Amino acid sequence: MQRILIFVLLFIGLAAASYTDLRRRDIFIPVCIGEIPVLFFLNYSLGKGGISLWIASLGVCAFFYLVSVATREQIGKGDAFLFGMTGAGMGLFGNLLLIYITFLLTFFAAVFLLIFRRVDKKYKLPMAPFALCSYCIIGIAGGLL
Repeated sequence: MQRILIFVLLFIGLAAASYTDLRRRDIFIPVCIGEIPVLFFLNYSLGKGGISLWIASLGVCAFFYLVSVATREQIGKGDAFLFGMTGAGMGLFGNLLLIYITFLLTFFAAVFLLIFRRVDKKYKLPMAPFALCSYCIIGIAGGLL
């Protein structure tokens, strides 16, 4: 039951972030921050806590936040909190897989837009919808996590 609750909470958080990212090019960070302690609690109650969960959430969040600052928000600060939220729900290896698939899907979309739509290379893609797609792919392939 708690695994399904984690899946649904993450899906709702990613869907909300995708919606705001598509509409305003901005992730609504309070949703991500609000879900992190709830997901921590649920994972700890399942016995999946520990240092790897902290690294998956807060470590990944801090890493992407620093990347955001260093690249002048080529990867947004909201994306850092988004990946922190997914780390709290999926754990370290699940989050790394999600990040990998997210960047892979974003790359394919960017190449498509560059070749067929002739957009400028400085065009900014919203990353949250690709994270949602990645989460769905992982959920379907893994039997809903």
